[in-house]
Amino acid sequence: MRSLRRLLNAGRRAAAAFATRQDGGPAAEFALVAPIFIAVIYATVQCAIIYICNAYLETGAEAAARQVLTNQDTSLSVTQFKAAVCTNLPHLFNCASVMVGLQSASLTGSISTASPVFNSDGSLKSSLPYQQPTPGQIGVLQVVYQWPVLGLPLGFNFANLGNGTYLMVSTQVFMVEQSQ
Repeated sequence: MRSLRRLLNAGRRAAAAFATRQDGGPAAEFALVAPIFIAVIYATVQCAIIYICNAYLETGAEAAARQVLTNQDTSLSVTQFKAAVCTNLPHLFNCASVMVGLQSASLTGSISTASPVFNSDGSLKSSLPYQQPTPGQIGVLQVVYQWPVLGLPLGFNFANLGNGTYLMVSTQVFMVEQSQ
């Protein structure tokens, strides 16, 4: 009986000492704050990657539009033109996933710059038009890419398509120079 009493007293003293200790407080506070901090860092990095890659897509589309604008690429098929667009993009992009649409317009009021429409699985509902504009016509170039994004457990997700990707669209409107 005596040994049981000693054991219980020792247990009470240990529990009281544990309850009054304060040296584990910062670790417990960090355990509460760390998941939120990691989520904010992850979201910031994901946002930065999307904006940088969107800027790369804009730059590549601008270079491709400049080739059409100056009559350098007048007889390319859609696959050849897509390959030409891909040479202007960094290796962050999968060239097989780049979609290109080029069309001509005779009046500024007839220009369509609407984003393409996709099914829930991420495929185009209708293909993008491809028609080389002639000199003096207005050209509309759309370069489309589905950037893969990863969501967070708290529902934070940049995906704007049903297949979990972020749609990047670069639209360039220009007038093709006259041949000399």
